[in-house]
Amino acid sequence: MSEGTSKIPKWVWIITPTLAVAFIGFILYLTTIPAGDELNAVKGDARKALQLGVEKAKEDAKKIDKPSYDFYKLLEKQTVEVPEVEEYHSTPKDEVNYQYRLQVGSFRSADDAERMRASLLLEGMDAYQQKSDVNGSTWYRVYVGPFTDRSKMNKAQDILAARSIVPIVRKEPVTE
Repeated sequence: MSEGTSKIPKWVWIITPTLAVAFIGFILYLTTIPAGDELNAVKGDARKALQLGVEKAKEDAKKIDKPSYDFYKLLEKQTVEVPEVEEYHSTPKDEVNYQYRLQVGSFRSADDAERMRASLLLEGMDAYQQKSDVNGSTWYRVYVGPFTDRSKMNKAQDILAARSIVPIVRKEPVTE
């Protein structure tokens, strides 16, 4: 073989450019064809199918008999008679009124009790002390109150809780 000849066969040199020209010609032909309106045709078909489905559903709904519920009318006309039973009568409430006092401290020393009472008075609370004898020893108890309203007593408890004092609630009937 001579140096100037190539090893690619001649038929490849002929067919490759021919196929390239044919492909370019086909592409040019496709650009000349007008675009179709398939999307609108599909939309139109879908719209028709939907309309037919809606009409069929309406016809089916008309064919179904709706049940009538008469129990609403029956219940309005019925009455229930309740017999008088003695056990159902409530007992009258006691007309006893109560007052509440909060015991905020109990001290052996009258001076300690007086200090506690004075600090509570400075807080704006009605505080007083009371002397009591327990098992032969004297105790001085400091009270806040009396309260006839539980909500006022609860407010006083909140103020005492803010001072880290846990009071004891004393409930006593009001003697008139």
